[in-house]
Amino acid sequence: MRGRWRAAGLLAATAIFAGACTLGGGSTNPTAEISPESSPSSATSNPPSPEPLTIGSLPFHTGEVGLAYAAINLTASGGTTPYNWTVAAGTFPPGLVLNSGGSVTGTNTGAGNFSFTVSVSDAQGQSASGPGQIAVFGHLAVTSLCANACIIGKGCQKCGGFGTATNGAAPYGYRIVGGAVPAGMTWNALAVGGPFPAGAYSLSVQVTDALGAQATVNANWSNYNPATLNPGSDCINAGNPPQCSARWTYSGGHPTVAPKLVILGYAQYCPVGVGCQYPTPTAPPPGWTVTVNGGVITMSAGGIPCNANPSTYAGVLTLALVDTTTCATTAQSNQGKLTVFIQNNC
Repeated sequence: MRGRWRAAGLLAATAIFAGACTLGGGSTNPTAEISPESSPSSATSNPPSPEPLTIGSLPFHTGEVGLAYAAINLTASGGTTPYNWTVAAGTFPPGLVLNSGGSVTGTNTGAGNFSFTVSVSDAQGQSASGPGQIAVFGHLAVTSLCANACIIGKGCQKCGGFGTATNGAAPYGYRIVGGAVPAGMTWNALAVGGPFPAGAYSLSVQVTDALGAQATVNANWSNYNPATLNPGSDCINAGNPPQCSARWTYSGGHPTVAPKLVILGYAQYCPVGVGCQYPTPTAPPPGWTVTVNGGVITMSAGGIPCNANPSTYAGVLTLALVDTTTCATTAQSNQGKLTVFIQNNC
C-alpha cells in the first residue's frame, strides 16, 4: 500500500514538471519567464535634467580712485556647480578683479563710467550673462587757499572762503579737527562768515565724502587793522615857479600793499595877515602828485601858469588812507589836515 502512494506521487510530479518544460515553446527555465529583471517596464531611468542656469544678483556699486572697492559676490542658480564667472564684453573698471568664484575685489585706479557684460558657466557647459555698470569717481581732492596765510583787513566780510573740495562722491561731510573759528564769526563747510577780527587765527577742517575718502583743509589768517596816518609838514609855496611839497608818514595797514591817500574834503585857508580872501577849493591843487610807499607819504603841488585866474590856490585838505586790496579793511585810517598855499608871483 505504501509503495503505491510513492509511485503515484512520483508520476504526478513528473507530469507537472514536464508540462512546465514544454509551456511557451520548450523553455527549460520556468523562472526566466517571470523574472522582474527581464520586464521591459522596469528598465533603469536617466537622471533628471538640472534646472536652467540663471544669474541671480549683480550688486555692483560705485567706487572711487584710490579706495578699496567694497567687495561683492555675484550669484547664480540652477545648472550644475561649480560655476565660473568671467567678464564677457565691455570694459571692467581698472584695478578691479572678477574672480572665477564670482567675487569682485580690488582698488580703483581710473575714474569713469564703465559698462560691461559678465558671464557665468556651469560644469555641464550651460552659460548665462547679464549687464553691469560701475561709476568710479575721481579721488577726493581739496585745496587749502589759506594754507600759508590769508592776509585780510579787519572788518572784511567777503573773503571767508578758505578751501575747496572736488571729485569724490557727494555729499561731503565737514568736521573741525584743529584750531578755532575766529571770534565773532560763523563757520560753514570750507568758509567762515562775518567780519574778520584783527589778529592771527588758524583752523583745520576734515572733509569726508560719501565713500569714506578723507582730506584736510588748513587755514591760517593774519588780519590787520587800518593804517594810521601821521601828519607832517604843510605844502606852502616856495620858489618861482610856485611849487610846494610835504612829507607825512603812516604805519600799519596791509603788510605788503601800500594804501591810497584820498582827499575827503576842502576848507578855506585864511593866511595870517591876509585874511580869508581866497575861495574854498573844490578840487586838488594844480600839479597835485602823491606817492605812498614803505611808510612814507610824499605830496607835491605847483605849476600855476602866469596870468592864470585865479593865480593863488589856498585851502585846507582833509586826507585819509584807504585800503584798496581785495580783502580790505572796512574802515579808513584816521584823518589829517594838510594846508596848501600856492601863489603865482609872475
